[in-house]
Amino acid sequence: MMEINDNREGPALDPAIELIVAAGPRGAIALAGAATVIVFALWFAFYFLAFLPRGPIS
Repeated sequence: MMEINDNREGPALDPAIELIVAAGPRGAIALAGAATVIVFALWFAFYFLAFLPRGPIS
């Protein structure tokens, strides 16, 4: 069986990693926000440029 060495009690190995983790997930939140804005912009562009000019379906 494989043994997993999970030493969470010990000190951090690299202080730079602790500094990065302490800053939080700002980059991930910014990326998710930018992707959401792009999706909404494409949806509105399709709605106003392709769907509305066709008129109602009768």
